[in-house]
Amino acid sequence: MSRYYISQIINKPYPYLFHLQRNLIVATVLGVMVYGVNLLTVNENGMNTDYEFSKSLLCAFAGLTTFFSILLVIEIIPRLFFKPDLKENWTIGKECLLIVSLFFAIAIFNNTMSVILIKEPSGNILLRFLNASLYVVILGIVPAFLLIWINYTILLKENLKKVSLYNEHLKSRIIPKENEISDTINIQTNNKNEVLELDVNTFLFAKSEGNYIDVFTKESSNAKFKPYRLTIQKLEEALSDYPFIISTHRSYVINIRNISNTSGNARNYRISFEGVPHKVPVSRNKFQEFKEAFSVKKV
Repeated sequence: MSRYYISQIINKPYPYLFHLQRNLIVATVLGVMVYGVNLLTVNENGMNTDYEFSKSLLCAFAGLTTFFSILLVIEIIPRLFFKPDLKENWTIGKECLLIVSLFFAIAIFNNTMSVILIKEPSGNILLRFLNASLYVVILGIVPAFLLIWINYTILLKENLKKVSLYNEHLKSRIIPKENEISDTINIQTNNKNEVLELDVNTFLFAKSEGNYIDVFTKESSNAKFKPYRLTIQKLEEALSDYPFIISTHRSYVINIRNISNTSGNARNYRISFEGVPHKVPVSRNKFQEFKEAFSVKKV
């Protein structure tokens, strides 16, 4: 397998699916599994010799340690250090790295607990610690990667199906209207001598560029854009009376009536406008609002 092919795989978009409820379920299930497996497989005589605690109590310690190490890796650390952009641009490679980190955390915390609770450590403690940690990672890494790939394939198929349905919906619902009455509004920009005169019917989308926005509009089958000294938030507020004009991303405001096509994959969703090569993204936290914008009352 070539380096290029591997790079293509690990850089494929992947949805960041971790949230508190899901993380608690995963941590609880795996914690109970570790408790049960240890209870069924570990030799009780050996435990009584090496530890002062009962077998069931030691197995419970292992389950709790697993529970808290999972929450540390997939809940606490991401909440403290993962920025929204990182989650928006999540990939298969990042998902795999997080899972590997999770296995290492489980192994390290459980082995640390074992070293602390054992009566008289024998042999090379560090070597035993490393071997046990490596064993946990090797044992879990293959099925974990298989699950990631299977999940990716399922999500990709579901996403492509949704994209196809939305495109059919666009064809039947978003139909260009001839001789539509102009609905023009004037928006004062941050430049005292400049006013944005915008016809909402020809408005395609606006993109934030620092202290400026690029406003894209249509003229027949062509599109043009012009920069204005204005924030995207102020533009969105000025257009709040038009339910078909929505924000799909913190840097974009779009007119859903003028969408020409949509595309996407297992992570992201993109919107196309006629005459504009640039595709507008739909962020994960805006996707539900985007779907609701296609209701009968709004479009």
